[in-house]
Amino acid sequence: MDLLLDRLLDILAKEKDLYERLLVALKNEKRAVVDSRLDSLNEATKEKENLLLKIRILEEQRSSNLARLAQRLGESPEDLTLTRLSQLLEEPYAAQVADASSEFSTLIQRIHDINKNNKALIQHSLELVRGSLTLLNDLVPSSPVYHKTGRLQAGSYSGKVLSGSI
Repeated sequence: MDLLLDRLLDILAKEKDLYERLLVALKNEKRAVVDSRLDSLNEATKEKENLLLKIRILEEQRSSNLARLAQRLGESPEDLTLTRLSQLLEEPYAAQVADASSEFSTLIQRIHDINKNNKALIQHSLELVRGSLTLLNDLVPSSPVYHKTGRLQAGSYSGKVLSGSI
């Protein structure tokens, strides 16, 4: 049992490190969006994808390990959370698992918050781009008419220019 618990704590430590790196990648993504740097945004996205793949692999290992622990403890694998596991264990494992559970809750909340902010920033940027495209489209004649010579007939423009200077 101690071997399973040591393995679980090792997996949790690796996962915590990956989640902290994911948090850094999300902060880099935010900076890239604010600075309008597409290359940095692409790098942050690739880093996130890489980290999420590694996290998924560790999650599978953690689930397998927890299933074996659940079997040894006579618990249902679906109901065995880190909090519940910490209640079933003796010291020093109980405290270590409880600490890991608390750290994960904090990290996941921080990731959720920054991800939500990044989503709002990206949506705002997209609205600005759409607004710019609409403005540019309104400056072009709505239905151009060409003369036999191929020249564009001077007509009314549908756009509005308020001022050429500030």
